[in-house]
Amino acid sequence: GCDEAEAPEAGKAYVSVKTPDFPSKVPKKAGKILIITSQAGSCAWRLVQNPRGGNYGHHMSRAACNMMGVLLAQEFKASGVCVQLLHPGFNKTAMTRKYEHLWAEEGAVDPEVGAKRVLHEAMRARIATTGTFVNCEDGLQIPW
Repeated sequence: GCDEAEAPEAGKAYVSVKTPDFPSKVPKKAGKILIITSQAGSCAWRLVQNPRGGNYGHHMSRAACNMMGVLLAQEFKASGVCVQLLHPGFNKTAMTRKYEHLWAEEGAVDPEVGAKRVLHEAMRARIATTGTFVNCEDGLQIPW
């Protein structure tokens, strides 16, 4: 099944996705599901950022994650549960270290700054934005 635990800051339960029964674990009343994903799953942006292709597994897995978010948004909208997909932006982490030569040019930020950006967009999420894909760097919607 899914892991359920208490979120220490808010005192609210959260559920992590581990199996296909995830939707059955989500409360069927007002709330938020936040999916931290990546712009790597945007087909439109791949045409610009990856004109020669490559890195198939990563891009395909992010696109699948994004599709899950859209489907969840449709499923839970009538219950008042907002599903917000968030791209955290370019953060200076061990995962992005291979792109360290681009950090300054591309505006990579320290993880603490990236986390604040995600929190800001999470607080803005509402039923009117459910199923949309937001770039936490600028608050704009990312095209599919």
